[in-house]
Amino acid sequence: MRKIFIDCGTNLGIVLNRFMHELPDHEFYAFEPNAELIPSIRRHVEQAQDSARIEISPSAVWTHDGTIDLFLGHHESSTVMPGKRVPPMYDQQIDYSSPVPVPAIDFSAWLRRTVSPGDHVVVKMDIEGAEYPVLTKLLDDGTINLISVLYIEWHHDRFPAMSRAEHDQVAAAVSACVDVRDWD
Repeated sequence: MRKIFIDCGTNLGIVLNRFMHELPDHEFYAFEPNAELIPSIRRHVEQAQDSARIEISPSAVWTHDGTIDLFLGHHESSTVMPGKRVPPMYDQQIDYSSPVPVPAIDFSAWLRRTVSPGDHVVVKMDIEGAEYPVLTKLLDDGTINLISVLYIEWHHDRFPAMSRAEHDQVAAAVSACVDVRDWD
């Protein structure tokens, strides 16, 4: 049985570094679509002193392979989802007028290719609203069952078009399949 940690929305790599220290027997995969953050991720991985255990992908976790627009804001708020409100604690709102095309990966297909049913798979998902379409696809095709533990930051409160009921439905369905732990 392999032990795997997948960081969806790696950002600066600070959290990834922490998990690399806490889970020394795991393989690591990191996904971050904002190319400007990749050097920071690499620095944090080097601090963990075992870069052989990690694969970094400059891609957005999404529902299909291809290219998707990334809307930049504060490094903790960039998103591929339209209509996101940024909390006032961030000094920079999202620039929806100048999207940056970035690679997108079909996370469900990637999981199916990369892990096996007997593997212990820990996923940290902080993908700024894209968790809803991504998790819905994983639920629909059954790949959600490849995940053992899901650390997640939900963003329903930042999307005026999303109802609490829609969020609750996805969260309940995911929680029925996976050990879900809130992340913030």
